Amino acid sequence: MLISDRAVTELGESAQRGKRFAPIRERELDPALRSLALRLPGADKGLVLAPEFRGARGVVDLLAVTRVGDRFAERIAEGIPFVTSEADSALLARLSPRATRTSEHLAGALGTTGRQARSRLQALSRAGAAQQFGGGYRRRDGLEPIGRAYALEAKVGDWRRGLSQAFRYASWADAVGVVLLERPADLQAVKSQFKAMRIGLAIGDSWFVRPLIGHPDPGRRLALSEQLASDIASTGS
Repeated sequence: MLISDRAVTELGESAQRGKRFAPIRERELDPALRSLALRLPGADKGLVLAPEFRGARGVVDLLAVTRVGDRFAERIAEGIPFVTSEADSALLARLSPRATRTSEHLAGALGTTGRQARSRLQALSRAGAAQQFGGGYRRRDGLEPIGRAYALEAKVGDWRRGLSQAFRYASWADAVGVVLLERPADLQAVKSQFKAMRIGLAIGDSWFVRPLIGHPDPGRRLALSEQLASDIASTGS
């Protein structure tokens, strides 16, 4: 299922993502997750919501991607196969649409062999995601991470587990946050820990520590966009 209005596209459950989280009380946070997502910076410039999104390291309760405009529609219209493999997206993310990079350079950056890098680059070139220039390759213009990706994790009161999960999500999302149903006994101390890790903390639909933009792995972040584009395309919209 896909629900769209002027600025919001909301995806339903997908085989590519996980199943809705089982704990009944955590389900009470569904409205709060959506409310927080709708008020994220840039949400008014286009917002995609994907529940139970499977990222590179874990399944997050809600992925919200802001500032998308028409870029997912433009990516789908390219007609190039979606690069959802982490190995391929890692390689593609390190290519530039303007500067030529050799397979040897990329192999060194990724810690793989030149032969492996060449094989993957050739496959990406055949698919149209990369283009060969002389003795090297460039990324197809327009194939890049779309918008700002926020991973929001719901927890009844176990903020420690939420913090641990959110830390993993930070490797593939631009910003992450934990949303609690119950207020921690020592809120000030908990807030300090979240601030130190640059991870957002909300209780219900109110932020106590706002999530900050970080530096996710380029390949994992690109794979996120490509998987989300694939999910949107599969709805037929």
